[in-house]
Amino acid sequence: MTASLFEEEIHQLNFSVLTEKGENGVLLTNNYENIHQNIASPDILFALETAKTKFGADAVYFRHFQDNRASVPQLYLFDYTTKKLTPEAKNQLHIQMWSGHQVPAYIIIEKSAVTIIDSRKKPSENRNNYAFEIIKLTGEAIKTFNGQSFDNGLFWEEQEQNEKKHFKFEQSATRDLIRGLKAVYKNFQERSGLNRHVALKLLVQSLLIKYLEERDEKSASGYFAGTYFKQNFQCEDFCHTIRSGKLLNLLDKLANDFNGKIFEWHPDKEKEERLAIQKAETQQLAQYLDGNIQNNQYVLWRLYSFSHLPVEVISSVYEELLTDSKDIVYTPEMIVSTLVDECMPLKAPKQNFKLIDVSCGSGIFLVKAFKRLVQWWRYEQWEKTGKLVKPPLVVLKELLASSIFGLDVQQDAVRLSVFSLALAILDEVNLDPPTWEELKFPDLSENIVAKDFFHYIANPVNGIFDLVIGNPPFNLPEVEGKEPDRKRYFNELKKSIGYHNDLSIPDENPALHFLTQSIKLLKENAILCMIQPSGPLLYQNDLNFKKELFSSCNLLQILDFTKLADKLWGKRKVATVAVFIEKSNPDLNDVLHLIVNRNFPSCNRLFLEFDYYDFQTVSKHDVLNNPYIWKSNLLGGGRIVHLIERLSNLRTFKEFITDKVKNNNWKYSEGYTIGKKKHYSEHLHKKLSIKPEHFLETGIEKTSVESESHFEKPRKNAKEIFLSPHMLIKETIGTSSIPVAILDYDAVFSHEILGIHAPKNQLDELKEVYDFFIKNNKVYRFYILATSNLTLVSRASSILKKDIDNLPFPERSKEFSISASEMLLIDDVLSYQLKGSDRLLFEHAQKSQLEEFSAIFCKTLNSVYSTEGQRFKLFKVLESENYFALHFEYTSNEFHPDFQRITNLENYLLEVIPMKDEKPKHIHIQNIMKIYAVDCVILVKPKQLRYWLPSIALRDADETFADYIKARYTNA
Repeated sequence: MTASLFEEEIHQLNFSVLTEKGENGVLLTNNYENIHQNIASPDILFALETAKTKFGADAVYFRHFQDNRASVPQLYLFDYTTKKLTPEAKNQLHIQMWSGHQVPAYIIIEKSAVTIIDSRKKPSENRNNYAFEIIKLTGEAIKTFNGQSFDNGLFWEEQEQNEKKHFKFEQSATRDLIRGLKAVYKNFQERSGLNRHVALKLLVQSLLIKYLEERDEKSASGYFAGTYFKQNFQCEDFCHTIRSGKLLNLLDKLANDFNGKIFEWHPDKEKEERLAIQKAETQQLAQYLDGNIQNNQYVLWRLYSFSHLPVEVISSVYEELLTDSKDIVYTPEMIVSTLVDECMPLKAPKQNFKLIDVSCGSGIFLVKAFKRLVQWWRYEQWEKTGKLVKPPLVVLKELLASSIFGLDVQQDAVRLSVFSLALAILDEVNLDPPTWEELKFPDLSENIVAKDFFHYIANPVNGIFDLVIGNPPFNLPEVEGKEPDRKRYFNELKKSIGYHNDLSIPDENPALHFLTQSIKLLKENAILCMIQPSGPLLYQNDLNFKKELFSSCNLLQILDFTKLADKLWGKRKVATVAVFIEKSNPDLNDVLHLIVNRNFPSCNRLFLEFDYYDFQTVSKHDVLNNPYIWKSNLLGGGRIVHLIERLSNLRTFKEFITDKVKNNNWKYSEGYTIGKKKHYSEHLHKKLSIKPEHFLETGIEKTSVESESHFEKPRKNAKEIFLSPHMLIKETIGTSSIPVAILDYDAVFSHEILGIHAPKNQLDELKEVYDFFIKNNKVYRFYILATSNLTLVSRASSILKKDIDNLPFPERSKEFSISASEMLLIDDVLSYQLKGSDRLLFEHAQKSQLEEFSAIFCKTLNSVYSTEGQRFKLFKVLESENYFALHFEYTSNEFHPDFQRITNLENYLLEVIPMKDEKPKHIHIQNIMKIYAVDCVILVKPKQLRYWLPSIALRDADETFADYIKARYTNA
């Protein structure tokens, strides 16, 4: 069959065509139900259906991930080679793509031009310029465009360095809708005079009606969008009905027609609320909903296509309305989708599956899980019939009623969850006749319950769920604007309802209480998946809790979002992980610890992007016994784990100083604290003072006189720390060193500074301590980064006294020797792991950095494989558009490395790859390749510096050595 002009242009753009599972490429949406079985994985099938039926896309580009995730649609392609693209059509297409939240970019292919458009870019209110073009290609430029840059994520990574900042989350429909709806909600509540709960319920109901109306405009009948309002209220549409003063009448009619208590305002139970609505200025709702208010922030609907907004996005947006927070607090849809995919794989349908979210909020986890249940049903039907059919309404209701359960302490949250699930039903059902007349929302009052989890769990129905999933609260509900004392709170629960937890919960963290108690709800061998604060779960150094928890159940994997704290949770900046636990005895399998790094796709919520070096494993022994394994992995793993383990076995500074305090009359403490319980302190008032801001890495900048006179009661035997001779240590990691100083004069200081006082006859020994800190300051900073439960987790640079106490301080200095390779690890961590420095990792590696990488790689391998005649040496550095390829030879020859610019790296690799049989006709590079040929190694990686660090050279060499061992190749 002759390829169409559209297909020819796809090939001209150097996109590959998807031919089998496990590949990247483009698939046409035409006849998507009958795509070849080799590529008809359920994720591809449903993605093609969405692209075709909801957005009219003519092709989809899929990216395949090597970590066994489902293939992800990343581009929609639209065929305008045989039809004219009018400005109106282009505008409407962009509204749909921006609202639809399906792919970050789309491509319009015309007869003589190809345009790539950022679908994250908010439509302009100027209807002549809705779509923001990133790239417009014509003529020969089409042939030189490399579509394969999408295959490995390089296209998105390059956006990190793009000054124009495309694909940003701040421009997305989700973020914009949150801002707009919060403004609408606040304004409507103030103007209407309704209390916040009534105003919220009314707004949510209006949004559902508007969604129903816009959705029905696309159906064949248009029954609800037209007939329903005319027939019952003599109005043209929903907004006309509001302006006619018939909103409450409409809600009563909907409550009777559609059931489910979604639209209900009970005549007896909610009598006062009904009266308030009747008196309120509700007509303004119509202005918000149809966008008739010009030139202000409340104009929403003119820029949205609600029939294209995914239910999950709508659900997540409404959760923001539950809180007075000025920033985003809901679980990002990207995270929800990933966790549901992990726990409910599309390719593994299950029967009679039952799940619960014990803190459901607006129900985004429940919505996503319900849609997965529907996809399971539909895929099974497709396998039987070859047709993707919509489930009958009775099937949808049965799936929902028998499988989806949720709890939340807030009634508003429960109402929003029910509302979200109602939207999910609408999203899955065929609304053409006679469905509208038959549509009755199910009563979910037994499924989604307003109840305090700790009351619920006090008398749970044990072991009935296949999955517990969600994002529980990290704090207790505030009382008078303040979180109650946690220990007292749980003690009172124990007395009042018999609540009990067998585990020693760090800091009585509420999220950990949710985690440990929720395991009781699972069937044997069922799965729990929860978002948790990473600090108390993983990074606190006390092993008691981890031993108790992970010796009684089977830890499967950890998805670590710690580095994205400021990107996922807004101003809260809480470090989180997703923990996957099986209710079974622990097995011997290693635990996957997957680090989500600060790359462009993850930070901007396009999708979670992982590379080869993000995957770490933890043995079950280390889970229970190694307090620093998780933090070491966060910093890069590998040799870092062994270095920290060695240093942690040395005598600690606390052990050293405790002995000096006990036997040599030294004093050691933090400085003074100004607090509520104030005592007059003569030894502090009007004394020479060193403020923390004046204690710099270069020394004491200046001193002042302490003006405060009253302080918290001084710590026992701590007054002497202010007397000379004394050594000061500031509790900060610093930008280049931990500030330390030794003073021969008296000075007072606050609790942000540690003081060590020694008798004058022991000044030389105190100077030895100071000198050791100065000499090993770099190692100490690294050690704190790798062991502190604060740095890189909850505070950017602050450290605690216990972090200083924990520092290795050996009895013999030779025990503290750091090898050259270990110093490479330390330098990389300090150079690229602290706040702000991570941006350097996305710049292209320079020639000198590639040479350093090569020298380390060869030196490491040659420590094992060097013989009298042969050694590993850098032979060539090849640079293509997106990659560097370093070609190493194991040889006795002498040569100077050759740096070459190459246009076809794939052909070069084909020439050197050893093949027992016929060589392949083509080779495709995806992110990272290691090629082992006769007496040569070739490393092919993207140009970003993060792939060419000295520490990565060590890791690559270690893995090369391991690969040779597996192949039974040694220098013998």
